[in-house]
Amino acid sequence: MGKLLSFGELGKAAKDLLSGGYQLNQKVTASTKTDAGVDFTVSGVKKDDKLDGDVKIARKGDGYSADVKLTGDSKVSTNFSYTKLAPGLKVALSGSIPDKASGKLSFDYTQDLYVLKGNLGLSSTPKAEVSIGVGHSGVNLGAEAGYCTKTSEVTKWSVGAAYAMADGKCSLLVVDKGDTVKAGYVHSLSGSTSVGGEVIRKLGAGTTTFTLGAAHKMESGASAKAKIDNAGIASILYESELSSKAKTAFTVQFDSMNLNKSAKVGMSFDMKA
Repeated sequence: MGKLLSFGELGKAAKDLLSGGYQLNQKVTASTKTDAGVDFTVSGVKKDDKLDGDVKIARKGDGYSADVKLTGDSKVSTNFSYTKLAPGLKVALSGSIPDKASGKLSFDYTQDLYVLKGNLGLSSTPKAEVSIGVGHSGVNLGAEAGYCTKTSEVTKWSVGAAYAMADGKCSLLVVDKGDTVKAGYVHSLSGSTSVGGEVIRKLGAGTTTFTLGAAHKMESGASAKAKIDNAGIASILYESELSSKAKTAFTVQFDSMNLNKSAKVGMSFDMKA
């Protein structure tokens, strides 16, 4: 029996292959955990000439989790979730300061054959979103919709399907209120190597784009990924574990149609104390 997927996980295999890990900024993350079970994470990101960062404090307990994050622009975000109201149900409250309209109540309800998720804004004219995913024996179907009470309009709707085989995963999504169609496929050549691609068709604009990619995990534990899109923009990613508590990754992106153009280079370093 295949894994049950929520709507947000439909197409995740292609997304992970073609997007996961690629980093064109310079990012450093350090984390530690106290004896009391509190996690501290500090991260810094340099994008072009701008330097940004945040500090996150998180704790998990019996049936609950809570975290607070302070960003470099003095924004404070909080999230609290609880899982013991009913079997399979998770509820969460989140919000940020000074954004008074950011408060949100969300839920996640999972049973054997379906996953139901939703959220409701905590304001006088809230926005509401809901999604459902149903699955059995590797076949998953899903849909999502959003509604704004202020404008009395449907803000979004999407439908999708995914199928998992022994050596591959495929998906088809119709998003952006029916304006965009996405088709993705990932094939496992072996336990350490996979290839895949995604095609995106914008019906309103009449445009089609595609991206092809591959990933390989080496015996040393390091991994490498590469991708190229229809415009000729190619990216190469190399990830390596320096130790059990330190990991680094390097990304190079260049225009294969114009090699005289300067390449973009990104780096990330994660360390756990």
